[in-house]
Amino acid sequence: MTVHAPLPPASGTMDVDEFMAFLQTRPDGERWDLIEGVAVVMAPASYAHQRITYNLCSLLNGAFATRQLDLFAYFDAGVRSPGVRNFQPQPDVVVVPGVAGHNYYSEQFQLAGEVLSPTNTRAEIDLKLRRYREAPDNHYVVVIEPREFLVLIYARSRDWEPLTLTDADGRIEMPEFGLTCRVVDLYRGTPLDPQRK
Repeated sequence: MTVHAPLPPASGTMDVDEFMAFLQTRPDGERWDLIEGVAVVMAPASYAHQRITYNLCSLLNGAFATRQLDLFAYFDAGVRSPGVRNFQPQPDVVVVPGVAGHNYYSEQFQLAGEVLSPTNTRAEIDLKLRRYREAPDNHYVVVIEPREFLVLIYARSRDWEPLTLTDADGRIEMPEFGLTCRVVDLYRGTPLDPQRK
């Protein structure tokens, strides 16, 4: 995993309303997260990063359609936790129930997925993981390393204990969503895809 060494915890004073106003001043194409009251710019995603994000969304949406679940997996959509005013990130993948509205974030998300980038710090990821696990409707947090077969799955049903998958043929199972796939399915179309070698 290429998460950098921990940094001292940062705590700012920006709340979600100030963050939304701040975003209006930024150029199109920038991606920002609000983490513990600090606005943090996200590095541009590589093509492999984007492909893994797409693959996870496609697998989830296929499972939802098969089971006729009123859920949809979005990429780069904002989330909030009820009552938490200093946290509004955009996970790479978010599962949200119901009809797509005109809002910019959801408090009812049921999965948050992060594909790691070289600029992610351990402190940043740890803060996000904590907040995602605290969200009352969330079932899963998924962390994916794009440069090697490494998928961490945190599930509410397992008291948020991580399941670490490092084998291409490792099974990913999310029974609440009807999803069963292999680790390699997340990496299709990337340099780790054995069909590309």
